[in-house]
Amino acid sequence: MTKLDRRRFIGGATALAAGLGGMPSLAQAQARSITVTAFGGVWEEAVRKCFVAPFEAKTKAKANVSLGGPPQWLAQVEASPKKPPVDVLIMTPDLALTAAKAGLVDDFTVEKLPNLAKIPKELTDSVMGKGTLFDYGVGGITFNKNRVKNPPKSFAEFVDRVAKGEFVASVPSISYAVTPIMLIWAMAKAFGGGTENVDPFFKAMEKMKKNLVFWAGPNDFFNHLSSGEAELGIYFDGRTWNHFDSGATWIDFINPSEGGSLNGVAVQKPVNADPLAWDYINEVLDAKNQALFAEIMNYGVTNTDVVYSDKLKPRITPWQQTQFPPYEEIAKVRNDWVNRWNREIGR
Repeated sequence: MTKLDRRRFIGGATALAAGLGGMPSLAQAQARSITVTAFGGVWEEAVRKCFVAPFEAKTKAKANVSLGGPPQWLAQVEASPKKPPVDVLIMTPDLALTAAKAGLVDDFTVEKLPNLAKIPKELTDSVMGKGTLFDYGVGGITFNKNRVKNPPKSFAEFVDRVAKGEFVASVPSISYAVTPIMLIWAMAKAFGGGTENVDPFFKAMEKMKKNLVFWAGPNDFFNHLSSGEAELGIYFDGRTWNHFDSGATWIDFINPSEGGSLNGVAVQKPVNADPLAWDYINEVLDAKNQALFAEIMNYGVTNTDVVYSDKLKPRITPWQQTQFPPYEEIAKVRNDWVNRWNREIGR
C-alpha cells in the first residue's frame, strides 16, 4: 500500500466510524454501568432475571443492584442530588411523592419511555407524573381453608363475625410500615370514613379487640394461621400465594367486596442520574418482563398488554377492583393516626 493509499484508507475508516457512531458507541456502552435498586430475597432474584438481564442484553451496559429500602435510597439521593449514587429508584408511593415534590426525580414521558404508553395514566398521575407504579399488592382477607369454610366476603362481615367471637383474627400491628394504608385507611373507608375521619376504624377495632392478635411481620401472620392461634386476618394477596406455592395449600385470599387497599411500588429516575436509566426503566415497564415478574412474585403488574398465566390469572385482583389510597393525604395525617393507635390500641 502506498503512503497516499494508506492515508485514504485511514481517513475513510475514521470518517465511517464518525458517521456511523458504531464502534465507539459500543465500546462506551460496554464500559458504562448504572446502579438500580431492589428489595432483598426473591425480589432481588426477580429484578435480576426480569429487568437487569434484558437491559444488559440490549444495551451491553452493566446494571449493578443496590439492596435496601426506599427511605435509605431517598436519603442517598437527597444527600447528593447533583451526582446521585443510584440511577433508578424503587419507592413506596408516599416516598415517591416526597421525591417528586422535592424536585429530586425526573418527569416520565412516552418520548423517554415508549412502554409508558401501556401504563394506565392514573398510576402515573398518582406520583405526579414523576415516576409510575409498575407492581402492586392488595390488602385483603387471608384465611385458613381448613378452619374457615365460609369466609367473610367484606370488611363489614369480617368485623361483625370477629366481634361475635366466630373467629380470632390476625391483623398488622402499628409497627408494620403499611398498616396505616392496608388497615386503618382501608377499613375506615369501608365503613364510610377516610383520611378525614378514621373513627369508623377505631370503633371497629374496639368491637373486635377480644378476638384479635397482632402481627409485626409477614411471617408472624403465617405462623398465627398455621398454628391455629388465628383463623383469618388482614394480609397481602401476593404473600398469601407465595405461602401456597411453598406448600401451604390450606391458605386462601379474598379481595373484600368494598375493595382492599392497593399498595403499589413506583419506579423513578433521580435528576442527574445516568440517561441509561431510561433504558432500564423501559424494561421495567415492558409487558413481557412484567409478566415474568408477576409469575415469580405473585403480584399484579401494570402494563395493560400483560397476559397472566392460567395459574396466576385467578390470583390477581385488577387494580380497578381495589381502593386506590390517597397517598399524599395519608402522609399528612399518618403520625396522628399512629399516635391515636398507641393511645387506644397500644399494640
